[in-house]
Amino acid sequence: MVIIAENLTVTHGGVACALAERDPGPLRALALAAGEAGASWLDLNLGRSAGREDVRFVLDAIAEVWSGGILVDATRPEPMAWAAEAWSGPLALNGYSGDPGRDGILALAAQLGVDLVVFCMASGVPREADERLALAAELVGRCEAAGVPLERIWIDPVLVPLGWQEGQAYNAALIEVLRRLPEVFGAPVNTVVGLSNLTTGAAGGRGTGWLQGVFLAASAGAGLTHVMLDVTRPDLLRTVAALEVLQNRHLYAPEEFRVPPGTP
Repeated sequence: MVIIAENLTVTHGGVACALAERDPGPLRALALAAGEAGASWLDLNLGRSAGREDVRFVLDAIAEVWSGGILVDATRPEPMAWAAEAWSGPLALNGYSGDPGRDGILALAAQLGVDLVVFCMASGVPREADERLALAAELVGRCEAAGVPLERIWIDPVLVPLGWQEGQAYNAALIEVLRRLPEVFGAPVNTVVGLSNLTTGAAGGRGTGWLQGVFLAASAGAGLTHVMLDVTRPDLLRTVAALEVLQNRHLYAPEEFRVPPGTP
């Protein structure tokens, strides 16, 4: 399971303050923590108001301590292009959808030759698995026609808050989508979900965060390859480690999984 740290975002107060004060310390600490947690990618989301110098400052701040990839999370191509100018390591764009306003992101991914997240959504998220699969096939077809091949695409079936009206049905369909995507494309595919969406905001409900680990396990069983998560959550990191053992990708060592009483 490939881990993407969701923490390099202005919605985290420490990042917003570091950016405003031009203080690289908290940004470096975050990148170091992500590496220690086993993350391969950092999701960079600096908000709609971020400019070229903001992007460059953040990437320059972490360059000495982070050698992994940067997943640039934006709704327009400009911040993605600025990140490409400033970052010499692996880069991926997050992301493209059926929204016509995102066509520039697809064009940039083709130009840069980088990986691209493709959301199974247009004006909204289809409720049913068949609709999402059809949309995935259509969007991937557009990507391939534009010069982004399937092996550079991460399909995001779009996880919604469980507390939404019919949120359970939407997310049950997501599991089905993960299982059926290889059949649709006739080949293994890269997939990703933003795990914290499951219990985010008022729709999540206080004390429900543990459900993220359960959903992660179910998604892994259905074929999920990448997960964006909060790397400050030791319970989620333990779940990822356990999945690697149970899928026979890592040798089991009991001492790695003993949890003292009271550990979160």
